[in-house]
Amino acid sequence: MLELRATSHTIHVRIFRSFTITTVSAARRPDAVFVLRDLRASIGGRGVQTTAGLWKFMLRCCAFVLALIVLSPAGVASAAPGAPWLFVTDLHFDPLARNRRLAPAGKDSNGALVDATIAEMRRVDPHAPVVVIGGDYLAHDFDWKRASATMRDLARRFDRAFPNAQFVIALGNEDSPCGDYRLTPRSAFLREVAQAWGPLVNRHGAAPDFAASFARDGLYTARLPIARLQAVVVDDVFWSPRYGACTGSADQGEPVVAELGRALRATNDRHWLVLHIPPGIDAYSTTHLAHGLAILPFLEPQRRDALLGLIADQRDRVTLVVAAHTHKFAYRIAGTVARPVPMLLVPSVSPIFGNAPAFLVAQVDPDGTLRDVRDHALLHGTWTDLGGYASLGVARFTGPALEHLSAQLAHDPHARRRFAELYESGTASEIRNRDWPAYRCAATAFTTAAFRACAGDGGASLLTRRGVIAATVAAIAIALATLAAVLAIVLHRRSRARI
Repeated sequence: MLELRATSHTIHVRIFRSFTITTVSAARRPDAVFVLRDLRASIGGRGVQTTAGLWKFMLRCCAFVLALIVLSPAGVASAAPGAPWLFVTDLHFDPLARNRRLAPAGKDSNGALVDATIAEMRRVDPHAPVVVIGGDYLAHDFDWKRASATMRDLARRFDRAFPNAQFVIALGNEDSPCGDYRLTPRSAFLREVAQAWGPLVNRHGAAPDFAASFARDGLYTARLPIARLQAVVVDDVFWSPRYGACTGSADQGEPVVAELGRALRATNDRHWLVLHIPPGIDAYSTTHLAHGLAILPFLEPQRRDALLGLIADQRDRVTLVVAAHTHKFAYRIAGTVARPVPMLLVPSVSPIFGNAPAFLVAQVDPDGTLRDVRDHALLHGTWTDLGGYASLGVARFTGPALEHLSAQLAHDPHARRRFAELYESGTASEIRNRDWPAYRCAATAFTTAAFRACAGDGGASLLTRRGVIAATVAAIAIALATLAAVLAIVLHRRSRARI
């Protein structure tokens, strides 16, 4: 028996395990195994002993050569050598918003904006091998009865645009049949989403266990079209302090952490970890909502620490984390000092928070490292390539390169201006001058203590130094007000007793 195995860059040929031929190819296509079952003559085995056998052997060798031609880049019409990969997230699609005009700033996506985004993604990268979608398909304040139907609708739209691409999808906090941050494991909603998106995720047989695994709790693994590289996708809404089940009570935090650990250690492959909510500190809520008085984390601390431990553990071979949720072009650096792991935060399509609708395009090197990550945004009705990390000195999206960028953002006004522009995908930035320590530290400091130390702020627990002072002043004011009230009551009673 002869076996041909095509990977993203090579074709491996094995004949009766006697020897292996490796043919270099530029084609990027998913792993596929082709077996020619009728080739009985073995090279290095019994050989060919008759004239008829010789002719039969030669014919089968011709078939073998033809198979190699078919597997080569010229013979694979659908493969686009070097085609970049696409990253899109937070569509927040409202199917009831039927205005033909594109959704404006301050609103979630309507059908016109979703279709325009998909069309631009296809124009920029018509042969994308992989499309990564980071969650939050459904709009804020959604009509939850329409959740499953809307997820099916979006699957059809993406499938029509990219019929050959492999999809890697994660769920977000809005993707629920009953409310924000709410989801019940093994629910009908999860089964329906798995059924709708299964053909896209399991394209080329990349995720054969997707339907069963995703329907349990949103976690699954998928082989990516690069040798020894897998995506491990987890729904980390279960780790949010705001999580709740649709019905009853279900603490899924610890079971999902354990399942993720098993998935990462099931193979010796390198892993991309794909999730929706990034671990660490919410810079916007900390600076704008809490006004710098309190530090607000995204995830429950115990689950966050468990997740960061898995990323840092060299045995789990996590080389990239892809996250979303913030709606902004951003990054984080997880891992350890010796092995920093880059985290890509993908900007949103929804312009509800003032950012321009955007998606990312990136080349992927043979070792699975992102390169030339570019931000494509819709500005003033026109799609624009804003450039990306290369303009910040990050040609390859690696931990050390991001550490260098983080050091620049501590003092370089040019780097800050450029990052702020990309952060909002071209619109006015929410990052004020006084906010830079918080936004820079959010990229590297994941606990409240580490964040306070990075920002040069004191404080305790969730409170900054200003927060402690404010809380102390408030406590003193309350105590004085209480004391004054007690004294007033005592004096009032004494005055009545004298009468």
